[in-house]
Amino acid sequence: MEIPSGYKEVYQEAEKGTVLKLQMAMYGLVQAAQQWFKDLSDVLISLGFKPCESDPCLMYRVNENGLCIILMYVDDNLIVGSNKSIDQVTEEIKNVFNVTVSPEAMEYLGCEIHAAKSNTCGWIGQPHLYKNLERKFGSIVKTQCTTETPRTPGFHVVRNIPNAAYITDEDQKLYKSGVGMLLCLVKHSRPDLSN
Repeated sequence: MEIPSGYKEVYQEAEKGTVLKLQMAMYGLVQAAQQWFKDLSDVLISLGFKPCESDPCLMYRVNENGLCIILMYVDDNLIVGSNKSIDQVTEEIKNVFNVTVSPEAMEYLGCEIHAAKSNTCGWIGQPHLYKNLERKFGSIVKTQCTTETPRTPGFHVVRNIPNAAYITDEDQKLYKSGVGMLLCLVKHSRPDLSN
């Protein structure tokens, strides 16, 4: 790392191999997300929240106002629970951090959220991803043979032959894109696809 301009007077001329130590987390660095999670977790624990044993990014609290659950993903957080508990924790967090609060959860981590007016049930999905998959791969899938078996009938694994035709870089990129889109669906809103 080079010494930033303006600091050369302080450090004089640095010899090759000189290392500058980062004294605090900076936005955009990998350590910044980890530091923010630690700071936010410490505050939430001091407010009486408990981390979920299976996922420490989910914290919950039960008090006289009811159940409150906070889902944390870097600086994008979702709070669910009774109206009183949500209002209480929102005010408590505002006393510590400068936050922006959206009155209704419409989107979270690329997923659309629709709640019933009664707030007793809801729907979460990724319709934009379905549309992208259909637009990008629909014509390819429609021309493929269908089979009821988990693999294509007559398919055989063949040893790589030096003069054999390789998959083009463009086809590899297309394949990776499709797998990535499917994994995003499986992770967020369609775990049934993994079967």
